[in-house]
Amino acid sequence: MYPSFKKFSGILIILIGLTLYALLVSRLIEAFFADHIVLQLICYLVAGIVWIFPAYWVLKKTST
Repeated sequence: MYPSFKKFSGILIILIGLTLYALLVSRLIEAFFADHIVLQLICYLVAGIVWIFPAYWVLKKTST
């Protein structure tokens, strides 16, 4: 009934990776586009979609 180590490591990778990704993206967007609200919004929207692809790959690899 316990989850396998593979699933646990996948969850851990996603949690740590997504946290680091969010911190890095927010710092970069703020550094480059501090005065442009519209450009920040566009970058955050793109960054919010981009993280889905690596997370999907990790989930796909750990689900089997």
